[in-house]
Amino acid sequence: MRISKDKLRLVTSLTAEEINHIKSLYPAKRKNPYFYYSYYQSKPNFFAVWLLPKKQYVYRHFNAMLSFNPANPPFEALEIFNMIDPERWKVSRLDIAFDFLTPYDDCFLLPPPTNLKISRYDSTLYYGAVNSQCTVCQYDKQKQLKEVKSIDSVPLTRIEFRFKPKLKPITEYGWEDFKKMAGYHFIPDTHEMTGLRCLLKSITSGKREWRGIRRNDRQKITATVKSQTADMLTMFLTHIEGGIDSFMLDGLIMTPNEHELDYKNVG
Repeated sequence: MRISKDKLRLVTSLTAEEINHIKSLYPAKRKNPYFYYSYYQSKPNFFAVWLLPKKQYVYRHFNAMLSFNPANPPFEALEIFNMIDPERWKVSRLDIAFDFLTPYDDCFLLPPPTNLKISRYDSTLYYGAVNSQCTVCQYDKQKQLKEVKSIDSVPLTRIEFRFKPKLKPITEYGWEDFKKMAGYHFIPDTHEMTGLRCLLKSITSGKREWRGIRRNDRQKITATVKSQTADMLTMFLTHIEGGIDSFMLDGLIMTPNEHELDYKNVG
């Protein structure tokens, strides 16, 4: 299993000097309906930066937004991030990805015992409403790599927690900010679920819907899954050894020497 930050969107309030510095490095490339300045890069690695919101009330919260994939961060995004102290950056979206070396059809994700909205697009399962503070996505990562990037990989299933929290400095995150993970349990191999394997596979494959399962069967599945697996918050905290500060900033902080070297390489 591998756990990583898969997408990070940050906001902050920059000074006029800091804004002008970003503009000098990355001249605006595209128009945006919400910001006066917008720069977007898709290759070789995605990152985007937006400056100067068009709606005045947004200025009470921020005047700059930065988005990139922290699992493979481009130099440009790191350069902007390291322009100011980390505590000045606030998180507006954070995706945490769990990658399991298991075929998609052999796994099962148990949702929390609520009236959670569960929807499906193609073979991808979505848990939670789009505009909620946390949605969960379950999909075949092996299939995605093949179709999108023509990459052949080992069997790979991804469970992705997509957090859209109230704005909070990236340096102030604690375990409670991830507590919604505690409602989920993941079974990477349903072969061990005697008597339930066919039923679980039918749910993952879309032949049956979780809400359409009889109440007695749902209760049996829930009891069996919870008896065999820890919840995903426990898995997360165990994997990072409780070091949330280190996890949040991992791969983002550049030393002065690294910054100077990378700048020379880019130049």
